[in-house]
Amino acid sequence: MYLMGIDVGTSGVKVIILSEEGKLLSDETSSYPISSPSPSWFEQNPKDWWTATVTCIRGMFRSNRIKPSEIKGIGLSGMYHGLVLLDRGYNVIRPCILWNDQRTADQSEYILHKVGGERLLKIAATSCAPYFTACKLMWVRDNEPENYEKIYKLMLPKDYIRFKLTGEFVTDMTDASGTLFLNIHKRQWSPEIVEMLEVDKDILPNLVESPEISGKVSKKAAEETGLPSGIPVAGGAGDQAAAAIGNGIVDEGIATYSIGTSGVIYAATNEIKYDPAGRVNSFCHAAPGKWSVLAVINSAAGSYQWYLDNFSDWAKAEASKTGESVYTVLEKHASRIPEGSEKLIFLPYLAGERHPHTNTNARGVFFGLHAGHTNDHIVRSILEGVSYCFRDCLDVMRELNISIGEIRATGGGSKSKLWLDILANVSGEPIVTMASDEGGAAFGAAILGGVGAGVFKDLQEACANLIHTGDKVVPEKDRVEKYNRYFKFLQSLYPLLKPSYEELARL
Repeated sequence: MYLMGIDVGTSGVKVIILSEEGKLLSDETSSYPISSPSPSWFEQNPKDWWTATVTCIRGMFRSNRIKPSEIKGIGLSGMYHGLVLLDRGYNVIRPCILWNDQRTADQSEYILHKVGGERLLKIAATSCAPYFTACKLMWVRDNEPENYEKIYKLMLPKDYIRFKLTGEFVTDMTDASGTLFLNIHKRQWSPEIVEMLEVDKDILPNLVESPEISGKVSKKAAEETGLPSGIPVAGGAGDQAAAAIGNGIVDEGIATYSIGTSGVIYAATNEIKYDPAGRVNSFCHAAPGKWSVLAVINSAAGSYQWYLDNFSDWAKAEASKTGESVYTVLEKHASRIPEGSEKLIFLPYLAGERHPHTNTNARGVFFGLHAGHTNDHIVRSILEGVSYCFRDCLDVMRELNISIGEIRATGGGSKSKLWLDILANVSGEPIVTMASDEGGAAFGAAILGGVGAGVFKDLQEACANLIHTGDKVVPEKDRVEKYNRYFKFLQSLYPLLKPSYEELARL
């Protein structure tokens, strides 16, 4: 008996198969392009997601001995906030406007004034921002009225795959939380917001909890994928919520630092906790009856990659001589530099910033650079600067009285011992690694599929059986105190720079 997880990501679809014991038996990925028809616009064709999904599923059964009939449950995950629109013939009306698209600032302001910031907080538990799906729908209404009139159903990226698999129009509570249309408290669509924005409520999909069965593989999908019809498909979750499940974040007290291209802090809560200033998002959790608080740093490992791509020829040359990886070389040199990088501060706003400062005009800064600084200082300051941003968001969660006794590190950045050491001492909390690299959104989706299919009683049982942690990095008091001083200084920089960011954007 096996479980399948399908994750619809920005760069490609990933499909995995797990055993009941949580062992990864097979995984396939298939990529697709992103189009950018105008600066800061990002779109994809949903049909490409389905083609990639079919390619992955068929590829796995060709490459191993697992039989399609042995798949007992399927779970879905995917990128938040994307806008997929279908007409009455179930045709895609226009390319999906992705989560990172930045065209909707005017629509965000419109929603904020139309609904009101206080009312949004009371209903949706968040302030408005351009990345929410509702803003994208308003943009289509304002700029493509001919397309808006064709809308029969609105859905999120993973839900298009669900429709193709099952024929059902369904989303789950976590993904619905990222639309602005959901009443987070009642876990149902908000008639008030829908009415105030003059949206036809019938275009919204049905709602289910993440482990709940949302449909079954149809005969048509079976013919296309090679899966047998009738396999139950769970509600699934937005990628960060699914990844949280994949790392065992079910109950309050544990958070994750996901250190990928972007950085994500995710914590489970037993009750709704939201920040009136909008410095973090509060969404429904994939676990029924629970909620979450999450924050996103736009450029985490992306900042490190930016340096590697543009300024690391010296490290690549050394790596080619020693046979070490370029990351080993970079971190060997950076570890020689003391905490604080000798007063060199890096603000990693290379792609604007999302939390705790929602500002698309923010830009990266090296502050305090002097002639004595070297590449070694710059590398360490990048790792420290991203760590300060994680701490900035973590402190908002602390202000909200969210209990966090352990932080689990995941993503590519979690493989760096130096970075984990910095994160622990900047945060002042133990950082725990995962026992394997198998966690993540697709893994969490498969777990949700297993709960939905009855393989596990609930998510708590599934995570207790399948999720295991690895090493722990414990902060050191004197180093925590030193980093606290640098962190407080970094916090003073953004308010000083904010007017300049706006002026730079107007040039």
